[in-house]
Amino acid sequence: GLERVLLYWFIMAGQLSAIGFVLAAKAFTRFKALDDRPFAEYVLIGTLLSACLALTAAGLIRSVLG
Repeated sequence: GLERVLLYWFIMAGQLSAIGFVLAAKAFTRFKALDDRPFAEYVLIGTLLSACLALTAAGLIRSVLG
């Protein structure tokens, strides 16, 4: 939800370095829970999928808006 919105907004604003901040903040909040390997894989796959969706949506909209 919020992660995708932030990533989309940062991409549209041209603040690509802020994407790392969002991803680092998510990892920091789940640091202890990432000791559980299946949960860590679930979080990693979910984060990557979410980031790909935000990047794709922002890329498509930027190309349409020109």
